[in-house]
Amino acid sequence: MEKRPHFRRLGQPGPHLGVSLWALLCLWLIIPSGALVRLTGSGLGCSNVPPYCKDGSILPALTGHALIEYTNRLFSGFVMLLTLFAWLTVRRAVGGGSVGKWWLAAGLCTVGQIPLGALTVAFDLHPLLVSSHFMLSLVALGLGTVATMRARDRASGATRGFVNQPQAGLGTATALALLVGLVTGILVTAAGPHSGDRLKVRRFGVLGDAAYIHVRAVFTFAFLAVLVAVLVGRRGNLEALGRRLLAPWLVLVAVQIFLGEWQYRHGFPWQMILAHVTIAGLLWTLTVALAMMVASPVSESAPSVSDALTGNAPLGVGADL
Repeated sequence: MEKRPHFRRLGQPGPHLGVSLWALLCLWLIIPSGALVRLTGSGLGCSNVPPYCKDGSILPALTGHALIEYTNRLFSGFVMLLTLFAWLTVRRAVGGGSVGKWWLAAGLCTVGQIPLGALTVAFDLHPLLVSSHFMLSLVALGLGTVATMRARDRASGATRGFVNQPQAGLGTATALALLVGLVTGILVTAAGPHSGDRLKVRRFGVLGDAAYIHVRAVFTFAFLAVLVAVLVGRRGNLEALGRRLLAPWLVLVAVQIFLGEWQYRHGFPWQMILAHVTIAGLLWTLTVALAMMVASPVSESAPSVSDALTGNAPLGVGADL
């Protein structure tokens, strides 16, 4: 008797979606973890390249700057392994596809932090090398966000199409505007009082000039965010998840603008900068996800995510996303 092929019900997400969500969470958390090292002046708390910390020792003194830096190193290693595990899990669960490729790219970014960290320590925390850590983390987080969205689509059997060019362009432009705002914000920090080690402050650029460019980039992004909410959200041409995210997304934009203005006028207290950086990572994740939903919405013929997650979708195998 011929064996019938096995088809997985689309309402059963499988392990790849759960692993993707956990890996995405950790890719976000590594951003404030790294920022804490920078803002507390702990960048040279471990003055040797991994796996060594200080004075030829692998384990640091469990106090002060060495503990902060070493904890960040350990967490970075965990995030690297988790993103690669997400890639392997996707390959095993759904045969890879573009979901696996996105996770592989994110994992390679985390691997790239190792030689970059060694260079940063070797050059005594040059502001551009320190800033490049944050930039690479943002790239990994963006890739992880796309991978998680693809995993979610794969679990629900959803397929994404392309809408009219103006709407797709608006979504893409909004994400790019935030990216410019994040990069210029990193350069503001590089030119400010928290550019590296607390005993060896090395600044890059002029603070006033960097802030001037950053403010205009942020307000450009805020304007585009409002356009997305009004032109796309109110027209209803956005899936349910996107509509639910619009309000908190706009609130985060407003909070970021307030925190940026407040810290600039109050001498850049490191606690406020840490909050600013943490929210920036979350805002980047939401923006990439929303830009994806705006530029490439779920096809009307595809089963809804709610149907898929409740098991009401038909039997079959979703498109290889």
